[in-house]
Amino acid sequence: MKIPKYWAQGQSLSSSRQNAFSCWHWSDTSVEDAKHKAEARASELAGKLATGVPLDRYGYGDRPMREQVIQKIAEGGNESAIVTRNLYGALVLNAAQAMFIDVDFDSCKPPRQGGLLGRLFGKRPAGPSPQDLTLAQVQAWAQSHRDLGVRVYRTAAGLRCLITNQLFDPTATETVELLRQAGSDPLYVRLCHAQSCFRARLTPKPWRCGASTPPVRYPWSGSDQEALFCRWQAEYEQAAGNYSVCRLVGQTGPSVVHPDIQPLVSLHDRFTCGPVERELA
Repeated sequence: MKIPKYWAQGQSLSSSRQNAFSCWHWSDTSVEDAKHKAEARASELAGKLATGVPLDRYGYGDRPMREQVIQKIAEGGNESAIVTRNLYGALVLNAAQAMFIDVDFDSCKPPRQGGLLGRLFGKRPAGPSPQDLTLAQVQAWAQSHRDLGVRVYRTAAGLRCLITNQLFDPTATETVELLRQAGSDPLYVRLCHAQSCFRARLTPKPWRCGASTPPVRYPWSGSDQEALFCRWQAEYEQAAGNYSVCRLVGQTGPSVVHPDIQPLVSLHDRFTCGPVERELA
């Protein structure tokens, strides 16, 4: 899993534009090492900027995500998962080999309805709902992979699947193809490959439960920023406590759970699945 322990910001002055160029970099060794790498990278980018060399832009999944490490889970001496806090403050489970698959409702579109009815009435006839289409797609995918034990959850915007009886390499070609067949978001597939892990959000999105987004981003520049974040976190956790992230709707395939995955199933469900009457967020 490519989840760095330390982050730092570095700056360099562009001689041609007379302004500071800054960037973030990471390290698994120390903050000082991250700072050194950030300053070197900022100097490199400033030099390119000064000479008119086009700058490359990091895209989604092209580098490690700048997230606070909250908890590490190890099984048999190996790190099986890491819980981090993402950009907008939600906790995320990063799993080394337990495959999570998210399929959004709007990723499955109904077949185009045209022809005579469309010309006569100016609109398409009613068809299956996005929820029906997504569920049908996931069911068909599961039926074509009967060797996989799959837990299926309903989320606020779609379905989440967790394969429980097998471990997967997030960077393997076969894994990428399996994610695509299930209808997973292409950006998520790319991120899993780049980060060498699968991701599942454990706590609600702030705006879905009436909370604001964090006023500052990790890592904090000082104690004042940290205190500001802690006040936000307390408000967010109070609001999030009235919502669930997902709800288990079924299980397909073999019921056996791999011993390395069982602790993650327990952690995931403890965080995400609350009373059935709770709204999903």
